[in-house]
Amino acid sequence: MFSIFKKQDNTPPAPLNEDIYLVTKAVDTKSLAKEQKLEDLEELAGAESKKEYKSNIARSIANPSISRAATALQMRNPFKGV
Repeated sequence: MFSIFKKQDNTPPAPLNEDIYLVTKAVDTKSLAKEQKLEDLEELAGAESKKEYKSNIARSIANPSISRAATALQMRNPFKGV
């Protein structure tokens, strides 16, 4: 008869290839160059300023009722938050 129990394999698993996965590792911030820190800070400040901008597609519509309807139909990013 066939055994339902498998033999236990004691070989260690092969190491994972980290290049194909998103892997985060701890970084000592003191080892980073000051220029790199300032560039990153500028990028973050620019991204935050873009986040605050909301376009108004109904701005150029003269009729108030059509303007309200266009604003109601405006696409919103559900992942952006409030």
